[in-house]
Amino acid sequence: MPAVDTVLTGLALGLAGLWGLRAAAHALILKGLRAPRVTASTLPEALGLVAQAVSIAGPNGKTLFAWFVPVSGASKTPAVLVMHGWGANAGMMLPSVAPLVDAGLAVLLLDARCHGASGDEAFTSLPRFAQDIDAGLDWLARQAQVDADRLALIGHSVGAGAALLSATRRDDIRAVVSISAFAHPYEVMRRLLAANHIPYFGIGWYVLRMRPANTD
Repeated sequence: MPAVDTVLTGLALGLAGLWGLRAAAHALILKGLRAPRVTASTLPEALGLVAQAVSIAGPNGKTLFAWFVPVSGASKTPAVLVMHGWGANAGMMLPSVAPLVDAGLAVLLLDARCHGASGDEAFTSLPRFAQDIDAGLDWLARQAQVDADRLALIGHSVGAGAALLSATRRDDIRAVVSISAFAHPYEVMRRLLAANHIPYFGIGWYVLRMRPANTD
């Protein structure tokens, strides 16, 4: 029946078109919500720190950049991983290092994916920050200078939320310091949309509920 075939073909093409439009809109939203990639403007030596630049195997085959600052002349010390916030990088957290090292803690300053000098992804998120933290903690636990039974986390903003999330899923974290973690992503998104004059109904609702492919 040619008429039926024509209708079915038109319906299939229409559905394909709608799916294509949704996929394009989805990609544009992800691009618009990407954090700005800012390179570190301060290096450890500028603050009198002796740090090792290290590359850590991260999720999805990506490489994470970090600075590792051990406690000079000591072995098997506790260690703390410091995670920055959205749009920031490890270099912005350098002022926290000296007091921690003076207190006898080795420090790992980590760049999350899509930030600083770490590998890129189509998107990042609080759960992905937590994945990066897990990779950094696993790396710390393998270091000869570090006591793997005494690991701690410090996070700022999204990094703080991710630190709390990571700590709920691991049994090797002894302390977490949360700096300016938000109470709920809904509140953050509402403020972000309002600041950019974007209506919540429609776009904001969709953003809070979408789950991109390969998300965690």
